[in-house]
Amino acid sequence: MPSKQFTAADRTALAHVCKVFTQHAEALGAESLARLFAIHPAAKIYFSEFTDYTAAGPRVRVHGAKVLGAVAKAAGHLDDLHAHLDTLAAKHGQVLLVDPQNFPTFATCILVTAASHLDEFGPATHCALDKLLTIVCQELSSQYR
Repeated sequence: MPSKQFTAADRTALAHVCKVFTQHAEALGAESLARLFAIHPAAKIYFSEFTDYTAAGPRVRVHGAKVLGAVAKAAGHLDDLHAHLDTLAAKHGQVLLVDPQNFPTFATCILVTAASHLDEFGPATHCALDKLLTIVCQELSSQYR
């Protein structure tokens, strides 16, 4: 039975956004991550091996693509995001020890990047993506020690 958390309209909007995320994961992911580093420089501590924190940085491009790919994949598991993100939550909370306050800031950077590049990013799409990213942030923070 589908989750009541996401409406049919949410699911349609997320399918469209995540299709774009998948097609342009490297560019959009790099821009989102570069935005995070620009507005929250303390986040660089988790990426000390990076030498270029701009969207052109090769490691920023790779990691940004990985993040947007994970968001797009999560959108395919709307009915059980908790189980789908459990391994990723454990990695971020128990191995990498990422400060959970970074997740909402990064989510905002993803929203801004999406709004900047998607032609059809109206209020309904914004709300659907915000809802997904909020839940992803909550799940990734769930195993923080």
